[in-house]
Amino acid sequence: MDQPVNSNWQRFWHDLPQERGLPIWDSEGSVTATAHLPWFQPHFADGLPVLDVGCGNGTQTAALTTHYDRVIGLDFAPAAIEHARALLADTPAEFRRFDLGDTAAARDLHAELGDANIYMRGVLHQMPDELRAAAAASLAVLIGGTGHLFAVELAPAAADTIQSALAQSADAVPKMQRVFKYGLTPAAWQDGKLESVLDAAGIEIVEHGSTILHSTDFVPSGATLDLPMNYVVARTKR
Repeated sequence: MDQPVNSNWQRFWHDLPQERGLPIWDSEGSVTATAHLPWFQPHFADGLPVLDVGCGNGTQTAALTTHYDRVIGLDFAPAAIEHARALLADTPAEFRRFDLGDTAAARDLHAELGDANIYMRGVLHQMPDELRAAAAASLAVLIGGTGHLFAVELAPAAADTIQSALAQSADAVPKMQRVFKYGLTPAAWQDGKLESVLDAAGIEIVEHGSTILHSTDFVPSGATLDLPMNYVVARTKR
């Protein structure tokens, strides 16, 4: 879909040097995807491909390949896929352009792969509200009857954490400031929003909890900017 937010993401990735750790969310897999394993691994059915939806430059996709036979990173920004393929050419991870808001594309991908498990971090809160229903419908198509979704999104309290960090100095949290420069500001995200979006698409929550995004950015004191997040493990309603 030709949306301004899509163009903004493409510009962000196009302008960013192809180096690890430059995006604020590009933390190592050891503190992100691998650290999340205890929450989703018991639910992910063996033998299904794992889709890293909104993979960006593929750091978490690559981390997941050490635990699953086939992992495919998906992102709608062609420049992000270029980053991932360049940075992670020596890994077994696959990367494809894919728009989560395109339910027809989701049906085509499901026809190719069958049911899949999905790892998704920080995607829905960045989407315009009018696209979230279609995105959730695509997730339901992709997981089908046997796959599971693991989704992590910013908690509502993250907004105050971000504003507090930005207020500390003009050059505080430069990686966060870069995100705002490209018009990639998170949309309003209240408690229960993720659950309601998924429920409307026929997806039920089987586990939930809270976690932290250990970002690659720093406040003036030198401390890492950590952002509160919520996670769910979900499946299509039985």
